[in-house]
Amino acid sequence: MNLHMKKHLKNLLLYQRWTLASYEEVLKAEHDFYVNYLRPGMVVFDVGANVGELTSLFAQCVGKEGHVHSFEATRTTYEKLASTYANMQQVTVNHLAVADQVGYLPFHIYDEAHAEWNTLANRPLDVKPVRIDQVPAMTIDTYCQEQQISKIDLLKIDVEGAEYQVLLGAQAMLKAHRIHKCIFESGTTTLDMGNHPREIVRYLKELGYNIHNVIRRDPIFPGGENRSAAVFSMHVITLEAQ
Repeated sequence: MNLHMKKHLKNLLLYQRWTLASYEEVLKAEHDFYVNYLRPGMVVFDVGANVGELTSLFAQCVGKEGHVHSFEATRTTYEKLASTYANMQQVTVNHLAVADQVGYLPFHIYDEAHAEWNTLANRPLDVKPVRIDQVPAMTIDTYCQEQQISKIDLLKIDVEGAEYQVLLGAQAMLKAHRIHKCIFESGTTTLDMGNHPREIVRYLKELGYNIHNVIRRDPIFPGGENRSAAVFSMHVITLEAQ
């Protein structure tokens, strides 16, 4: 690549970063999506629930007629989550890493100040994990089979880079179009996990789903597969017929 092309690419990336929605705008659009879409009686999966802020919102939206299945892999965070929702019949809390296989997986645990970074991914960060735990893992397909769940109205995924692994583990449900909508996070964490946006798009397309940025004016996977250019974004998956 010659010097002119390098400068053009650099300017293009800088312009893209400047025009993309801010972190706060993405979070607001995500919240608005939930409020506008969810209705009483729906079934929601909160994968990567953390302490349950969104679990609370989901439970309010679906009411007692619906149900929220929350999943958290970090033991201490799960315990807080389970304590919070112990008396809510419409919420089921699971100490599980949702992935593309059943068993136990190595999970990178960071210090308390960076606990939201806990992940299956071995990330190249200045802050290093304090330990690696073996955590129980489950696929969406296996969980739904065991719990006799026939449909998921909303599958929310925030698992610090391993979102594609969750989708791979939901292949049967996706193929049968029993997952109506999905929303998931992407950014540098996606690439840290070794996941490629083009593979995710192809996988979903083959199963009959479209994908778009929750900020409609922004592209999908902004920054593409360039780690230095990738930025935080939320993506919505819908059936092509919708």
